[in-house]
Amino acid sequence: MRDLQRIRLALTTTLALMQPAFASEMGHGEMAAAIRGADYPCQQVLELQATGDGAWHVQCNSGTYQVTRDANGQFSVVKTN
Repeated sequence: MRDLQRIRLALTTTLALMQPAFASEMGHGEMAAAIRGADYPCQQVLELQATGDGAWHVQCNSGTYQVTRDANGQFSVVKTN
């Protein structure tokens, strides 16, 4: 369990440091990683749609999610179905 927490922290830190690279678009692999980092299963992003500045609607093989990124680069993920 402790290793999983360290992995999540490393992922969150990495994504936050890479924030400028995600200015308006985010790749499917990075989005899947953000969703998995929030403890949801997502092996493959099927559809990715920007819904605003720092917000995306994501269709994964495991469900649909609303992903947002705050000013500090932290991601929040909510399952919508």
